[in-house]
Amino acid sequence: MGQRQRDVAELCGRLYAALWALERIAGSPGDLDKPGTPHYVISHGPETEFRKHLDDVGERLYRARTGRPEARAPAAGLLQDMANFIPPDGIPSGNFGTEERESFDRGLREQRTAYEEKFGDLLS
Repeated sequence: MGQRQRDVAELCGRLYAALWALERIAGSPGDLDKPGTPHYVISHGPETEFRKHLDDVGERLYRARTGRPEARAPAAGLLQDMANFIPPDGIPSGNFGTEERESFDRGLREQRTAYEEKFGDLLS
């Protein structure tokens, strides 16, 4: 697997973290925090699975911005992050291999940690 595929997988991990953070900030129940969900997404057609979650972004953004004044700026920042984390050629349709999963996990872990440090109690 080439470096480019690992970079795409890492971006997808970061995108997943941004979706997770928006879900939490919006206070809307979802699947993104359930054990095993990240690997389900990358093992069952990542493009299709990510699109399902991206379809919910508008509702979650609305809930975050109207429900909690302190969440307005973070929600807008997460929206910008999501735009930056979508790979230029789109999310792959094929399942991730071993190296791609490792890159995805690294991107998810690093970005989630950054959001936990940045947003703290908003993610509770």
